[in-house]
Amino acid sequence: MSDLFGLGMMGNYEDRKVDNFTKGDLVVDTVAVTDSTEPYETGICHPQYNSGSWVIVELYGTKKAAAVGHKKWIDIMTAKELPDKLIDVSTAEVTDLRDVFNNDGWRTYKKEEKK
Repeated sequence: MSDLFGLGMMGNYEDRKVDNFTKGDLVVDTVAVTDSTEPYETGICHPQYNSGSWVIVELYGTKKAAAVGHKKWIDIMTAKELPDKLIDVSTAEVTDLRDVFNNDGWRTYKKEEKK
């Protein structure tokens, strides 16, 4: 059963962390979650997507799959060219609530020009 709005995850990041990669303005973070349809997710934070806010790029059913996915996203995000877009795949209740009020493709974040 999921945790309403992920409140049960507050304050225990180190216990939930699968892996974290930070280089300059890029953060690739993979953690266990309680507010999603899958128990693990990878989030990307980069100033060229979603105005620098988090984009949940992949969900996983196991910790092993999450570790493999984490490495894959590091490779994607540190390649010579950044992807043209990131798609938010979050299934958290708060995301579903946001979708009710704004269903205009907000889950796709095209690469923004550097400011």
